[in-house]
Parts: sequence; structure tokens; C-alpha cells
Amino acid sequence: MPRNNNQSTDSSTHLTQLRQGSVVKGNLKSAQNIRVDGFVTGDLISEEKIIIGNHGEIGGNLIGSDISIDGYVNGDVLAYGVLSIGAKAQVHGKIYARQIGIENGAELTGQIMVGENVELVQAEKNALSRNSSGAIDNSPEKSSGENNTYEKVAG
Repeated sequence: MPRNNNQSTDSSTHLTQLRQGSVVKGNLKSAQNIRVDGFVTGDLISEEKIIIGNHGEIGGNLIGSDISIDGYVNGDVLAYGVLSIGAKAQVHGKIYARQIGIENGAELTGQIMVGENVELVQAEKNALSRNSSGAIDNSPEKSSGENNTYEKVAG
């Protein structure tokens, strides 16, 4: 059967997904949406939306257009658009966003900078992560989170 070359290639319909039970060590960068329901130790960078599901646990920074968090994040969050934080979310780190929505019950620890005139920055190092047992991973190859360095991002 001939292939239809008229099919839409709109990147917003594409999704990089890590399902519950997945464990990834390393940074992930994608031009499309990213959804995580597993464990990631490393940064997630997307030109589109990042979704951290109820079972998602991130030990690293999130950088994306729009970001939705319903799980656990230990790292900085940089949302160039809207940041949505669900009622059961736990976020430990600096938050930079143009707009933010936070449901009652969410746990936030760190600094929050929100607004159209907020200077967004680029994180360069990973934060501590929890391992699959829920314990903090403070192995020597991990940064303490206190030594994160930043550079300005045009935007």
C-alpha cells in the first residue's frame, strides 16, 4: 500500500514517554513532548511540553515550554510558558516560570520566580535524586544541588 505523504508531521502530536517502572540515568533532550512516569536521574529538556506523572520521579532539572508536575522533582524547573503543579506534586528546587498554577496540597521547597518579566536562566548541573526505594542518592558523581551554576537564556 502506498504511503500517504500528506500526513501531518506536527510535532505536538509526538510524545517521548517513559512508563512506570522505567529507570533512566542521563539527560534527555527532545523537540517533542516528554512524559515521565518512571525514574530519571538527569535533566529533561523539551522544546514543547514536559509532563511528570503521579509516579514520575526526577533528580535533575526540567526545561520546557509548558511543564506539568504531578510527581516528584528534585531540581530546578524552567518553564518558558505555563507551569502547572498538581496537588500531590513535590518540587524541591528553584522555579522560574512565565505563568504558574499550583493546586492545594502541592509541596514546594525553594525559590519561586514567576512573571512575564522574570529573567529565565539555564541550569548547568544536576540535582540530587531519589533512587527507586525513595532514598536520596548522594553518590559522589551527583552534585549537591548547591553548586548549580546558571547562564542567561535569551527569551
